[in-house]
Amino acid sequence: MAFFSRLRFEPTTAKKLVCPTCNGPLTYDRTCLAVMLTCQGCGASFDPARFVAELDEDFDEAYANVPLNRM
Repeated sequence: MAFFSRLRFEPTTAKKLVCPTCNGPLTYDRTCLAVMLTCQGCGASFDPARFVAELDEDFDEAYANVPLNRM
């Protein structure tokens, strides 16, 4: 019998990034289909490609070993 482990990705606060709608804090959220930035204030979700110029080393650390070709 084969067992498959499921990785659990905990939301990580995106330092220096704020929601363009309400200025709330953004977190990196990952599902098996996508990586999104989600606002903790208003609940809006954004594609990280929108913030590519502002992404920092925290994003690289959180997703260094995760293929993101589904973005």
